[in-house]
Amino acid sequence: MKKIFYLYTILLGTIIVGCNPMEDIHNDANANNPGVVEEVKLTLSDDDYDELDLSFGSFSSLDDAKSMLPDYLSELYPFLSNGSAVTVDYRLYIGSAFWLRDYSLKQEDYALSGSDLLGFQSDATPEDYLVDIISDNYSSPNEGDYVAASYFQYTGSAYKVTPTISLEENFDYGSAAGDLTTITSDWTAHSGTSGFVVYNTSSLEMTDYPSTNIGGAIAFGSGFEDVNTSFTSIIETGTVYASALINLSEVGDGTYFFHLMEEDGSFNYSARVGAKSDGSGNVLFGIGASSFNSPTWGSTPFDLNTTYLIVATYDIATGTSNLYVLTSPEATEPTTPEATNTGFAGNTANRIAIRQGTNGPTGTIDGIRVANTWSAIMTNDVLDDETVGSTTSNKVIYTFTEDGWEIATDGVYLVSDEDFTSMGIETFGSSTQPDGYLPTFLNLKFPFAQEGEELNVLYSYVSSSSGAQTRGNSYTKIDGVWVGYQSTIDSSLQFGKEDNTWIPDNTIRYTLVRNGDYEYMASQLTDPEYSGLIGNLASYGDFDYNWSDAQIQYALAILLDNLDPNAAEGQKYLLTYVIYDSGENEYTTKFIKTNGSWVVNE
Repeated sequence: MKKIFYLYTILLGTIIVGCNPMEDIHNDANANNPGVVEEVKLTLSDDDYDELDLSFGSFSSLDDAKSMLPDYLSELYPFLSNGSAVTVDYRLYIGSAFWLRDYSLKQEDYALSGSDLLGFQSDATPEDYLVDIISDNYSSPNEGDYVAASYFQYTGSAYKVTPTISLEENFDYGSAAGDLTTITSDWTAHSGTSGFVVYNTSSLEMTDYPSTNIGGAIAFGSGFEDVNTSFTSIIETGTVYASALINLSEVGDGTYFFHLMEEDGSFNYSARVGAKSDGSGNVLFGIGASSFNSPTWGSTPFDLNTTYLIVATYDIATGTSNLYVLTSPEATEPTTPEATNTGFAGNTANRIAIRQGTNGPTGTIDGIRVANTWSAIMTNDVLDDETVGSTTSNKVIYTFTEDGWEIATDGVYLVSDEDFTSMGIETFGSSTQPDGYLPTFLNLKFPFAQEGEELNVLYSYVSSSSGAQTRGNSYTKIDGVWVGYQSTIDSSLQFGKEDNTWIPDNTIRYTLVRNGDYEYMASQLTDPEYSGLIGNLASYGDFDYNWSDAQIQYALAILLDNLDPNAAEGQKYLLTYVIYDSGENEYTTKFIKTNGSWVVNE
């Protein structure tokens, strides 16, 4: 037994205390007085977790809490003495509802299907390969694990191509202006014998466009001559890109003025770019995919007397042409063209042509380029090979069962883009947490779900630190509401100070109650050894000097069996009780449950 001595001190000065995240709790004067034995309750705040370098605001395991908190308690309570106790309320991460991993296919994965591109070819069946791919990357799965497999698949033909320029025309033909076909033999007329296309010595300019402010330019519009220049075709399948700087001073009712063509004398034209008035003094640009195709006109009004960069494309396989009108070069092809049109497929591209037509525009053209990729139009740098083709992005959820990996169908739901739209958001994130949306969404999506039904819900989540990823949680229908599984719970851990060190301690501190606990012990001590002692217990509610230490400990063990009959092995108690010995004095004794019995724990 150990008697408690209370030390009384006089504060002779002012204690200056710095900023403390637990200021409201730690200002208790007793907690900072030397030699004081106290029981303190501490609830960790966000500031405490920061001090502990726990950025997620929780401990990842019970062992982490036991190892990290003792030093922290020594900093917070430097003057608490041996025998003191601190009960710490904290947040504990207990793990996710299920194991889930994102997997984005790599080029070597697509190679299993025979594709040398970063995606499955359009005629491939991804499900024929995904199980083997996932198995190769996750060798020790457990039943119920999930993998969100993300992959690309081409929607049509796809191939690798080396970005190459087949024509760069800067009209650098000297210092004398004149008819273009007279100044140079590079251009020939294929229609018209008057009203010639004219070479001028001044050029058009656009910052960062590689064919800019070099040599001169050509003027066209009011004449009858149509001209073309040849280039070596670099593509028999795929898409041809043709660009030029254009500045129009007048526009009429609309016709084409710039196009691709096959050999001289052929009228199989492609990517016919036109311009017309919008009726309000502005220009509308349009495109026809092939000869005799009615053009499709864009809706954006562009200014006269302003230099624009036009890029026309022609897909040989599909006969589709797109037109882009830019105010500055762009490194990647925009997703939405100004106009698109589909005509005849299979035309070759061996020449570029300038047409002067009735009701056509008047203006200046410069910096013509023809290439097999968008990137080659926009730079003269040597570029790496590119993949040409359109892809779709797909995500499939696989789960591991006793039969191996298979597409998850039962008890799982993947939130789609359409679902996010219905919730009024694009994705989940720090400001759009799933629990703020999914309970309502699931009630609407599954109105007939029964009480207790469980559903594993997977969804996209964008994190500032990790980017886009797939996450998930398990939801259960409880009292008509979908409730998410909590991966972080509130927990509590007690520490006791022994030998000037804080150690994890499950000790329960209990002070015996008069007119209850003492009477109970008296009623249970029926052995004749205690016949002369129990009267004091029942009448006065204390032990007296006639009791030996062993007798008191025996009586207290009987009380513990009554107080905590189902105590686990290793459970500790610190009992405080009264002994009358020249006055009433408080004493304490420690007990521990060992082999099913309460024994003194010195």
